[in-house]
Amino acid sequence: MTSVARWDVLELPVAGPTTAHFRHATGASAWVESFRSGDGWLIRFSPDLEGRWTYDGGEVECTPATSHGPVRRAGTTVRWADGTPYHPLTTEWFGRPDQWPAARAALTASSFNRVRLRASEALEQQVHDLLAADMVADVLLPDDEDVIRHVVVRLAAYRNITWCLESGSRAPAELIAELDHGHHLISLHEATDPGPPWLTHLSVRLENLRAVSALRRDHAKPVFVDACGREGDGTTPDTSLRPEELLTRIWEGTVRGAYVTHGEWYVEAPWSGGGSRPTGVVAQRLRLLREVLDELPDGAEPIDDYRDAPTLAVPGTYYLQYLGEHQFPDRTFTLPKGVYDVDVLDVWNHTVRRTRETVSDTLTVRLPGAQYQAIQIRRAC
Repeated sequence: MTSVARWDVLELPVAGPTTAHFRHATGASAWVESFRSGDGWLIRFSPDLEGRWTYDGGEVECTPATSHGPVRRAGTTVRWADGTPYHPLTTEWFGRPDQWPAARAALTASSFNRVRLRASEALEQQVHDLLAADMVADVLLPDDEDVIRHVVVRLAAYRNITWCLESGSRAPAELIAELDHGHHLISLHEATDPGPPWLTHLSVRLENLRAVSALRRDHAKPVFVDACGREGDGTTPDTSLRPEELLTRIWEGTVRGAYVTHGEWYVEAPWSGGGSRPTGVVAQRLRLLREVLDELPDGAEPIDDYRDAPTLAVPGTYYLQYLGEHQFPDRTFTLPKGVYDVDVLDVWNHTVRRTRETVSDTLTVRLPGAQYQAIQIRRAC
């Protein structure tokens, strides 16, 4: 019997255009359309339940997962399908197919784990390459039924996919839902009305990242800021941000509970427009944020205890506060009695100053009086 691990891709050659009906013993089922591949036809199926699946003309055994699975919504956050926390750090790349090999190498060496791509003739290879690097592809889809059908039928079996529609019509979202047996996340690019129920998360344009807090509260969905501006020397406000400004926007939005996309547009080497590698400074300085996110405790959420600075916390055990352009000399926290590891993070210079403090009631953290500082507090005992 053919076997495939849970959330992996099963490819089945078929005689021509058809739709296969996969059935699981629990009653779960999935309809999957075939597509042309070379001189023949294929069906790609990704089972989401272990055990035996039957389909017209055969059976397949789904074995235990070897991955975390696809990304799923979890309240106002996202997680891997197996429940593991997922902290996307995204960059955008909209280049030509011949530019992809160099960009792929740069992405593999970067701190990013999610990439925004447009539907193109190279998309299938790009998704496959990103899967091998354990990275997610956020695919922008036009309001075009033929393009949507072509892309979704081919790629819905890949676990490392999220969809983003370029227009607000309900029809393309319903078509994706019909064709996507993997039930991947779906959003609407730069939505002006981010509330439709068929959106699993918000995909918004924001320059003032303080708005993230209200969006999470009002819509109770994950917030992806897919356009906050690009570091660069372009001719528009969107493509000419100082690196300090882009970096602080990404940190601000992240600590407010959103997922903020990096973009870069230097005229001589526009990474977001198809460059071979990021040439600006923000991509490198985001490595500190990547390290913080990789160690973020499960359950960390924005809190309102410190209204003059965004703060993520697991109250009593963990705090991450970002101070942005403020030049505070110190910050005071009210904490349960205990011992804490305290990190002062210089976000711009990528330095960390760590101390261990014994707290009986309050903790005052001394700061260098400079911009772009963050404070991370972790209970030691």
